[in-house]
Amino acid sequence: MQLIALLFVFYGLYQGMFRSVGKAFASDFVPERLRASGIGWYSTTVGLLELAASIVAGLLWDHVGHAAVFLYGAVFAVVGAGALLVLVPDGVIASKRTDGR
Repeated sequence: MQLIALLFVFYGLYQGMFRSVGKAFASDFVPERLRASGIGWYSTTVGLLELAASIVAGLLWDHVGHAAVFLYGAVFAVVGAGALLVLVPDGVIASKRTDGR
């Protein structure tokens, strides 16, 4: 029982750290007057994509096997990292850092 409680604590820390970073990153791409709407759209998009990913993972687990789910996650992690490198303009993040934010 203590192990489960400890795992919940670590999961909460993970969510607290990485969800806030994603929202801060997303808020850099919208004008200041639309910041709340931008974070709302970001959260909605992430939630819907997590639902779709969970459905695909469940189908893979049932029809292919558990190894396919981990391969699926690894492939899309690499694709997502590559997309960030290619799609995020070079000056966007650097200009935000010089603004004092």
